[in-house]
Amino acid sequence: MHGNLGASSARSDGEDAGCALWLGDPAAQDLFDASSLCAQDREQLRARQGGRREREFKVSRALKAFTHADAQSHSLSHSAGHAALLVAPAGMRVGVDLETLRPRDFLRIARFAFHEQELRALEAAAGAEREQMFYVFWTLKEALGKALRLPLLDALRQCVLTRGAHGWTGTAPTHLPWSAQVFHARPGFFLAAAYVGTDTPPRVSQWDWPPQRAAEWPVIACATAPAAAGAPPA
Repeated sequence: MHGNLGASSARSDGEDAGCALWLGDPAAQDLFDASSLCAQDREQLRARQGGRREREFKVSRALKAFTHADAQSHSLSHSAGHAALLVAPAGMRVGVDLETLRPRDFLRIARFAFHEQELRALEAAAGAEREQMFYVFWTLKEALGKALRLPLLDALRQCVLTRGAHGWTGTAPTHLPWSAQVFHARPGFFLAAAYVGTDTPPRVSQWDWPPQRAAEWPVIACATAPAAAGAPPA
């Protein structure tokens, strides 16, 4: 590893009892070490040469090496030069998605990829409420899709979320229980974590890096489904 932006390996008190969620800053590029890459990652690096995608890849792989995530259940995501990493105990299937707020035609995307009830919810909202609801939908769906090993479009269409008076619920193409959260990691950043195999979000330690420092990100949405969730409403 290069530079002095962080310790040689991650530390997290009591981490074995729960999950660890990391947000890597662009400065992590200075800690990237190509010699630590597995064969698959070396191929991905060659495919991402030049520009933002290469920089984000280096941030995520520096973070993965720092946390020794390859030896654990984990999921990665990238956005705006940052990388998110969710590390979980062995046997737990997890997914993570990081998105940054940017101009989008939210309703056009929803008409193409979301369920009709989600489109109606977005149409009923406006301004900042519509923005936040869209990113909650998107990040929860993508994180859950990663945990379930679904292609992105399948995840967007088959994972269906509802916001009710008592919070968020949802259905997904699995017989297993699941839960998911969306954190406001910093201004303009939406960070979702999904956990398959539990209908209650586990204890999650939160970390910014580099250097490693404890974080406390507000939870802006939490969604769950029972083990025998039914089909999405028509």
